[in-house]
Amino acid sequence: MFRETTNLSLTHVKKARERIKGLINRTPCIYSLPLSRRTGKRVFLKLENLQITQSFKARGNANKVAQLTEDEKTKGVITASSGNHGQGLSLAALRSGIRATIVLPKAAPTNKVEEVKGNKSKVIIHGETYDDAAAYAHSLAQEEGYIYIPSFDDPDIIAGNASMGMEILEDIPDVELILCPIGGGGGISGVSVAVKQIKSSVKIIGVEAEQAPSMLESIKANKIVELPLADTIADGIAIRRPGRLNFEIVKRYVDDIVTVSEDEMKATIITLAREAKIIAEAAGAAATAALLFGKLTIECSNVVCIVTGGNIDLSLFKTILNNIS
Repeated sequence: MFRETTNLSLTHVKKARERIKGLINRTPCIYSLPLSRRTGKRVFLKLENLQITQSFKARGNANKVAQLTEDEKTKGVITASSGNHGQGLSLAALRSGIRATIVLPKAAPTNKVEEVKGNKSKVIIHGETYDDAAAYAHSLAQEEGYIYIPSFDDPDIIAGNASMGMEILEDIPDVELILCPIGGGGGISGVSVAVKQIKSSVKIIGVEAEQAPSMLESIKANKIVELPLADTIADGIAIRRPGRLNFEIVKRYVDDIVTVSEDEMKATIITLAREAKIIAEAAGAAATAALLFGKLTIECSNVVCIVTGGNIDLSLFKTILNNIS
């Protein structure tokens, strides 16, 4: 495993992509005629909701677990997650015959908790938020000797996620702008590390929930900021404090960060379902919401919105559908 650094080279990224080939889906990047007509741009959707765990998190976890030593595998792994990272790690651990413990907050959606259990991991529900669960998972790692696998603040996780960016450039070589949701920053870090080193002219905009703008506030302050609260329907990006490595990479490579409201994400969930026939969770809909609700700060014609996940609780989806006409 390479050292923690913001200078993740294309060699690292390419090796990670080769390492996880066959362990993840190469997801499609499709042209959306309905969204293109609505926005006056050529709009493409990178469908990580069709990833093997219905979230991009499978990529980084596959790369991380593939590089564990035999001694580390024997100790077992642990992490904290709001759901999608837990699914990614639990699947990677199951495939490698490694014991895994996943700590999730009480707010974690039931469907995500059940998917983690389905991957034969030990599930612990602790705390109200992701940050509470993370603190407890770290303490358990120290007490029990488990190997802690970060959700986003890790170079191997970032390198695995970078495969998304490489796929986008291969499928849409004339892309001008990529919109990517931001929670802790692991997804956009990977995408930007790959894209900016291959085609630096491509602009990258990160999208956060208005009620959890930890990366945006950190960039404004030029230091990592911890929010007092991250209360958003988008559990996948409800992070109070971004990762240290991710903060440095976003500063270096990401062109802008915008925010979207709860109602904008809800409306976009419905638009994606009705017009594009795509099921997205709130975090997964955030990038498209920024496009549909006029948050772009950069003029462009060819846009890719990354739908980072589709693990929406069906009861929540039904409620959103019933409340938006």
